[in-house]
Amino acid sequence: MEWIAHLAHAGTLLIVNALLAAVSSAMFLAVYVTGRKERHARSLLLLALSYGVFALGFGTLLAPAWHYMADWVAPAGNVTLDVATVLTLVAVNAYLQRPLLQWTLLVPVTLLCALELYSLHYAGLDHRIMVIFGGLLRGMLTVATAVVLWRHADSTVRAAARFTAVFHFLWAGMVGLRVAWWAFHPDVDTSFDPTTNFGLLSRIVLTASITPGFLWMLTREMNAELTRHASQDPLTGVTNRRVMWERGEAATLDAARRQASIAVLMIDVDHFKSINDRFGHAVGDQVLIAIAQTLAQQIRVPDLLARIGGEEFMVLVPQADEAGVRDLAERLRRRIEQQQIGAAQEAPLVCTVSIGYCLSPGAQASWQALVLAADQALYAAKRAGRNRIAGTALA
Repeated sequence: MEWIAHLAHAGTLLIVNALLAAVSSAMFLAVYVTGRKERHARSLLLLALSYGVFALGFGTLLAPAWHYMADWVAPAGNVTLDVATVLTLVAVNAYLQRPLLQWTLLVPVTLLCALELYSLHYAGLDHRIMVIFGGLLRGMLTVATAVVLWRHADSTVRAAARFTAVFHFLWAGMVGLRVAWWAFHPDVDTSFDPTTNFGLLSRIVLTASITPGFLWMLTREMNAELTRHASQDPLTGVTNRRVMWERGEAATLDAARRQASIAVLMIDVDHFKSINDRFGHAVGDQVLIAIAQTLAQQIRVPDLLARIGGEEFMVLVPQADEAGVRDLAERLRRRIEQQQIGAAQEAPLVCTVSIGYCLSPGAQASWQALVLAADQALYAAKRAGRNRIAGTALA
């Protein structure tokens, strides 16, 4: 650490830290302002506040460079950095929708703060005390932030969160080295601190990595949300028509190559228009959601459920046989018939569905032919009186 002290100037490093923290704060604030209604708005505002406080702390420590030598400058600057570190942890917890502060962490943090203030009050402005207690406090908070990022981010942002967590762990390790140096050098003259530049350089690396890390997390979430909007039906949450057609065409070609069977079920809610006319479209939407949930619970993992029209659903069944497809169609019809949907203010609604299915045993038919045949079978079921199934097979 001593050689770093000779290569870099502490004042310059403080300026760089202050500017970098200010730019990061402005960036998070800009993202917050342009997306106030997003679910991460509060965490973005907290991150902007955190880095604004970091900039204030580093700026306060720059006061001696302007020939302002008051005794309160160093303690105030260090306490400000402590507050900023707490705010970073709070912001990360808010981002990951966790409790803002854990009580198990609050007790040791409060104890360290009290010990630091008590020691400074009775021992005077002892640089060693500020480094050791302040370093332990910031190190503990930084490790807690890293652990939250590493353990509690979901799969969408996990890579970006763990990237950011690694730099938090590294920063905490560097703070630990600085604390250890002062703990094992009790006789060193405190007027010269060879570890300051090491700590400031480490902080520059952390700030320079955290901001891109959080922006990476936001980008990953936005990409996942766009993909979800492009592939899901917005009302029911099941797959939409576009994805069903893409998957269906691919599954048909794959089944043809393997000479495997493939089937399609077309499902239509009986008398759905009368439900809308009698109870309103809001109740009709709840009916569709309930039916979609029931259908999703009954199909196998390889099968694919999609809403392809107003009250029309489709199920793609790869590797199917005729008996299995017929049993699946009948099971779906029966479960919908038995379902009571509490969507209306009166008695629970009971709905029925008509189902048409088509099986291609050798997968020689095209996707379009398979869908057309299943659609024709659906109309046959409706003509026969609804609330029943009808099927066909293509050679």
